[in-house]
Amino acid sequence: MLYTLTSSLHHEQAKVILPFDEAFVKEHQVVAVMTGGTESQMVKLVREGQINLSEPVYILATERSNSLAASLEILSWINNHHGNGEVRCCGLSE
Repeated sequence: MLYTLTSSLHHEQAKVILPFDEAFVKEHQVVAVMTGGTESQMVKLVREGQINLSEPVYILATERSNSLAASLEILSWINNHHGNGEVRCCGLSE
């Protein structure tokens, strides 16, 4: 499942170029962090049961809008809550 996080301040509209095939995305938890300021959205997804920290979480960071910084904060939060995450960089398509 693909979750896309974006803040109302930056509201990135570009489409993520996934580093995975569609089958992988359907079977795994993939989170595209489009902008900074999205850490609380990730926490909400976990608390609502949409993201399960007992399974790996694949976090996609882009080169824009403070995405990488937010992705690393999310990864740190996952690790601090005994989850397993991985950050990968991805491109954007306009």
